[in-house]
Amino acid sequence: MTMHELRPLPREPKLSVSGEREVGAIVADMWENGEKLVRQELALGLAELQLRTDKLKSSLLEGAIIGAIYNAGVLVLLAAIVLGLSEVMAPWLAALLVGVATFGAGYVLQQRAKQQATEAVAEVNDSQTVEAMKEGIR
Repeated sequence: MTMHELRPLPREPKLSVSGEREVGAIVADMWENGEKLVRQELALGLAELQLRTDKLKSSLLEGAIIGAIYNAGVLVLLAAIVLGLSEVMAPWLAALLVGVATFGAGYVLQQRAKQQATEAVAEVNDSQTVEAMKEGIR
């Protein structure tokens, strides 16, 4: 038997001398209802999180497939450039020229991305430092 199957037995409401429910019984009911509400909200939050995670997984898989297709296209275009250049120069020289140009372009793009990432981290650290200083002054 799981924890979800265990349910407290319904209690007979305790009545005071005047025929109204006792404060302790009301507080106990409120506590139980609050606990039940929190558990239900947590279960709902976990279900929503699982749904978002599943959507993210499928989006990432789709992105990986699209990236592979783009990569294949770029490789075919590079091969076409090599074949075209091999008409006017030695094939090995055409392949070397296209390879060096491609490597150089990739290196430049990598360095630019690295610089942007470094600047973004510096901006975050600077803003956090300023906020921490403001909090320290208060």
